[in-house]
Amino acid sequence: MTSDGYQDDPDLQPLTLAQDDGTLLYRPTELVDELRELLQKPRGGLAKAKANISSAALVHIMRNLRPNREESWYFELWNELVSRAKGLAFRRASGLSKQQASDVAQEVCDWLHELVFSGTNNADVLEAFFGTSVFRKSVDEIRKLKRRESVERNETDFEVGERSARDWIDNAGYRNAGHSMPRAEAAARVAAVMARLTEREQAAVNAVYVEGLQQKSNDPNEMTAAKKLNVSSRRIGELLANARKRASGDEE
Repeated sequence: MTSDGYQDDPDLQPLTLAQDDGTLLYRPTELVDELRELLQKPRGGLAKAKANISSAALVHIMRNLRPNREESWYFELWNELVSRAKGLAFRRASGLSKQQASDVAQEVCDWLHELVFSGTNNADVLEAFFGTSVFRKSVDEIRKLKRRESVERNETDFEVGERSARDWIDNAGYRNAGHSMPRAEAAARVAAVMARLTEREQAAVNAVYVEGLQQKSNDPNEMTAAKKLNVSSRRIGELLANARKRASGDEE
């Protein structure tokens, strides 16, 4: 594919991410035409037409028309984009259990949020190849899930001699066990618990219980778990809550 015709369209922010062969990604002709038409409409009108807007166009709007304050039309379009990505991920994970498929879909949605709002040209790929990108990410998460399930229960990357890791054992549903059980047994228990979690849940647990980061802070300069994972503080809370449920075997 070449970028003849629309690469330097003056009305659109150009794509600058290079492909493996060195050529730049570009928007298909039909996407450029769609965006030209959409950008002429009032912002509120975009939300009303969300079902008819392509996913690639939604990505462009999310990246380039983000308002300075919360506006309903923008969040409606974002929710539409997330719903489509989640649907694609669920279909790709159809051979897994309901919980596993849900885990894959959530990982894909977290990835989508991180990429779209990264402020980098890495998100260019979503405008050029949205469906393919989500499909590949779904496949990648399915592979990670299967590898995670095959992890030996007696292996762990966590140092259980530290108070934070032992506190995690307690918070995961084994009250006081982390402090009373032998070190080797505690290590095996941590490994068994962590193996049940999704990659994002593991990252949240690591940030809060191992690195000791706060979930949120009033200090804009303080590194928090939310900043580290590039998600909202509310999302961190959800990840930790899900991790506790999964660790204790209470997930659906």
